[in-house]
Amino acid sequence: MKTLWIHAGMPKCGSSALQVFLAKNRQRLLAEGIDYLALSDLSQAKKGGITSGNAGFLSRSMLDKADEGYFQDDGTLYQSLLDAVSNTKTESCLLSSEFFAFVGTDAYRKLLEDLRAQDCQAKCIYYVRRQDQVLVSGYMQKVKRHHYTGDPETFVRDTYQEYVLLRYYDSARRFEQLFGAGNLIVGLYEATQRHPKGIAGDFLAKLLGHCPKWVAPQPAVNPSPSPVELKLMLAANRYRPRMRFSDILAANSAGSGRSRPYERHHLLAPAMTETVLDYFAEQNQLLAEHYTHGEAFPPYQASPHLDLNNIPVDADDLMDIVAGFLVNFDQRLAKLEQSAVSSG
Repeated sequence: MKTLWIHAGMPKCGSSALQVFLAKNRQRLLAEGIDYLALSDLSQAKKGGITSGNAGFLSRSMLDKADEGYFQDDGTLYQSLLDAVSNTKTESCLLSSEFFAFVGTDAYRKLLEDLRAQDCQAKCIYYVRRQDQVLVSGYMQKVKRHHYTGDPETFVRDTYQEYVLLRYYDSARRFEQLFGAGNLIVGLYEATQRHPKGIAGDFLAKLLGHCPKWVAPQPAVNPSPSPVELKLMLAANRYRPRMRFSDILAANSAGSGRSRPYERHHLLAPAMTETVLDYFAEQNQLLAEHYTHGEAFPPYQASPHLDLNNIPVDADDLMDIVAGFLVNFDQRLAKLEQSAVSSG
């Protein structure tokens, strides 16, 4: 019997870096017995770009039609998955997309039934992260991608009780009821920092039972902006920049070392952080007892929070950010000039 692994994110838990790793090492994974199915164009991820994994459109086509992320499909994508599973020469296949975290029960049941008809079982794996960190990362993503100009405290206060996926025990129980006992792996994102090969090594160790020697630690792909970069984005959002603007900022941030993997966020006041963690305390305790072998999130230690409104902007830091933009624009201009010369 074959096995289809579904990596369902979750959001803000290193999925982008993991998807880049999987795309770049597809041939090596085949040698390990895992087919990272080429259901979408993997070229962007192979270059280190942010993508929705190898099943972005497929997973979106499985969402409820009322969901804003829904992608209408005539069944071609779904059938291509079934065909790929049937035709692969490996015992295990792998799909990855954060949108799988949002797929409903009926869509999953249909998929599992169709896979069983092909003598294939499905298993689910995903990572979770301490809720206050997810919420602050979500705030930063809102600033980077949706022209948001509000402050983190307001964003978190307005959203934390409505974010169903952050009820980790309830989510895990739903997935276990769908996929069956023994077919669900839930990992703590924070714990992957302890693995010598990072999240990629931890992920493969969970799938294969060991981490292949060729695996190397992965760089950040979708890093959170530094406080100064965040202030710049908040100011820029008043002029509604294109997404390319934040992409350049993120790439420069990772390249310069201004942001790093596993960076802990301190943008919330301690009182707000404690309110959030108290709200999810029972969920986290049950998750540890039933799904993560007793492993819990790192305890919160109160520390002075960074108030974006009162963070001084260092001239050297600002010069570094602006210089990165200017160099990027110069390089893009050079490509346009070269293209014009070649076509002329």
